[in-house]
Amino acid sequence: MATTVQLRAAKLPSIVGYIAVHYWFVVIKENQQERWEVWQNRGRCPESWGHLHKNLMPWDSGVGNGGSWLEKEWQGEMAGLLAEIIENSPTKYGYKYVYRYYPGPNSNTYVQWILNEGKANYLLSALGVGKDYTKRIGIQKYDQVIHFSLFFLGGFKFIHRKEFELHILGLTIGVKTQPFILKLPFNFRKFAKNHNG
Repeated sequence: MATTVQLRAAKLPSIVGYIAVHYWFVVIKENQQERWEVWQNRGRCPESWGHLHKNLMPWDSGVGNGGSWLEKEWQGEMAGLLAEIIENSPTKYGYKYVYRYYPGPNSNTYVQWILNEGKANYLLSALGVGKDYTKRIGIQKYDQVIHFSLFFLGGFKFIHRKEFELHILGLTIGVKTQPFILKLPFNFRKFAKNHNG
């Protein structure tokens, strides 16, 4: 059975949508889509585990400020691995019963955790506030991704010759080389241009 995993995103409601986005996963098997995400309220649909929800909303629906967009798609072996991690996350994800808009853990913390567990070598955008939340101090390695953290106070993350991020109080400043993109918090102009919705 072929599996596809999509990483989708949407602007948050009101002006917050210009400084932060909400990420989630869609697991597609035999034309069946399952949406997996962390939501600010607990138990909002029949299949939920604290703040973690399955099929809370239609798989491609936005979150109150326009539609969603496809950020990244995986197929083949990586899709199968990510799908397995996502489907087992109700028993494995450590922050199911904790939610904080800032500095985290939140929806973006969950998504980056899945990517790290799957060693997907993919970093969320600077608008993924909460993606780097951790209770740890020190260095963690996820295949090609190296993450140094001082809790949520600061740190850095990089993929050799591809991407570098500096984290300051949960905000991200960085650069991606292929293609060249500056990663800046509160990136109003670029965000509005690329994701009008």
